[in-house]
Amino acid sequence: MAGEARPKMSMRSSAAAIALRSWLSRGRPFDSHRQNNLDLLRFCAATLVLVDHSFALTGRDALAPTGPFAYESLGAFAVAVFFVISGFLVAASWQREPRLLAFGRKRALRIVPAYAAVVTLCALVLGPAVTDLRLTDYFRHPQTLAYFRNLTFVQVHYALPGVFDANPYPHAVNGSIWTLPLEVAMYVMLAALGRAQLLSRPVVTGLVAVLAVAWFGFGPRLFAAPPILAAALPTAYAVHLGLWFFSGTALWLWRDHIRFRADIVAASLALCWALGGTKPGSIAYHAALPYIVLWVAHLDVRWMARFGRHGDFSYGIYLWAFPVQQTMVHLGAAAWPLPGYLLACFAVTLGCAAASWHVVEHPALRRKWRQRGP
Repeated sequence: MAGEARPKMSMRSSAAAIALRSWLSRGRPFDSHRQNNLDLLRFCAATLVLVDHSFALTGRDALAPTGPFAYESLGAFAVAVFFVISGFLVAASWQREPRLLAFGRKRALRIVPAYAAVVTLCALVLGPAVTDLRLTDYFRHPQTLAYFRNLTFVQVHYALPGVFDANPYPHAVNGSIWTLPLEVAMYVMLAALGRAQLLSRPVVTGLVAVLAVAWFGFGPRLFAAPPILAAALPTAYAVHLGLWFFSGTALWLWRDHIRFRADIVAASLALCWALGGTKPGSIAYHAALPYIVLWVAHLDVRWMARFGRHGDFSYGIYLWAFPVQQTMVHLGAAAWPLPGYLLACFAVTLGCAAASWHVVEHPALRRKWRQRGP
């Protein structure tokens, strides 16, 4: 009897192996009309930023990067995911309605209302509630007015007077906002390319190549270059995030020629892992991550596609996590076990993000959706 069972088991194993190989090699072309998993991806990326910041904000050593994505911190990895997705979607938006005013209005309605709300509430509610100064001194202090210059998207001001001065990571009210001037700069650059009729496969592919050469060939020197505009951000950040953003744009432009295949993803992950800690590994990682992000975005998994049916809370999480975490530390939560601190911060941040979506973001986006395109 045992001898008879073996061939059946062997046949089943062979069938399973054939099915696995078939699934791995089956490519899925891009379908702009099918639901995708981008809401879930952005939610996870925003949560990873919260997790990554928890170590520095509570005075703990950061997690050492490991595995196939061991080329930057959790937070930097999450920001890369955000910029890849942004480059992909914003290019799609421009091509669907290539008009400067419509494009600018859509981008403004997406990012400005929630950002203005978090800047205003931090300056006028959170700051007065936790500052070490008298309220009259707080409101007269030049830092209070300067904090509103964050709304220009060309300056980054982290501090409010007397706020979080005794925290392990002092003075910073919202350390996540440094990416927003660069995000806006990417929008401007993409719109300029589109307006000049240069938003094409050869031009954007060439731009990605130039940014890659600049990053991998001159990265350390870029950190010593003059800062971008008045934001006091090293040029290296603009080059690196530009590489992610326009990689996403290139994937949009080449979408009709790309098939999202699990075997390519598996091989890319294995290569990045095998080359971990090396420059060739970093190059492989930068080439693979945009493709992997879009592969995950287009997995045909119903629960993933339906994840954002109650709202897209990712932007709110990204904006509110840092102030919430700093406030929790100010109240003594840095002494808690890290899992408890993380859960408490995530719960409060998610509540703020949900309020931001329903009260600020979604009403603004209704006006955006009256226009054609996303």
